[in-house]
Amino acid sequence: MLVWKARQIRQAVTAFEQAWPPLPPEPPVPPFGWSQLQRQLTDLAPPELAPLVTDLVSAIRKEAAAKPPEMVLREILTITATVLDESFREKCAEDSTML
Repeated sequence: MLVWKARQIRQAVTAFEQAWPPLPPEPPVPPFGWSQLQRQLTDLAPPELAPLVTDLVSAIRKEAAAKPPEMVLREILTITATVLDESFREKCAEDSTML
């Protein structure tokens, strides 16, 4: 199972790097921690999505070391867009198995 997961992550990284080749170096984004990210996403999300935010941030954190920073950023932005998406909230309200 672990080897399969590692291969899956490697394939995702390769596809990402092909789609978005590295850019020239530039000043970094100010550093922040996983707890700060989770706290801010939880605050942005409606209360019923808080457990989902916790799980999604945990999943990204666990795989972040194996991925390029820009790929991790994209995943963070995807979570953000999801929790702010009104239609996603409506779907969650209709189908509690999504949480």
